[in-house]
Amino acid sequence: MDTRLPPLPLLAAALVALAAGGCGATTTVGNERTLQIALNEYRVMPQDVRAPTGLLTISVHNYGRLTHDLVITLDGRTEAATKPIAPGQTEELDAVLGPGHYLMSSSILSDQALGAYGTLDVRSGG
Repeated sequence: MDTRLPPLPLLAAALVALAAGGCGATTTVGNERTLQIALNEYRVMPQDVRAPTGLLTISVHNYGRLTHDLVITLDGRTEAATKPIAPGQTEELDAVLGPGHYLMSSSILSDQALGAYGTLDVRSGG
């Protein structure tokens, strides 16, 4: 677990993701196969992600005031999850994902009802 604050570029990227999150834009994971996710009480940002099959490294930072987690599910089955992430903390998650339309959400308290979810579309060949 990394308890340091994220570097300024990561914070700036998260703020851009926050702004773009409401615009309906899809984030595409590139060849580096890494994804930055920002959580708060009302959002998982970015909300719509497209990624290739295989290993995906996800860095999840909690920008909220409450504890959150990130759970990736397919057809109601948990495929990958972080442990609970305290406010201001970051967790890294390695997930090996096959083709499918996944739900990314925080499963703590009523996070999903408040809007803390997004989609992860995993496709063969990107």
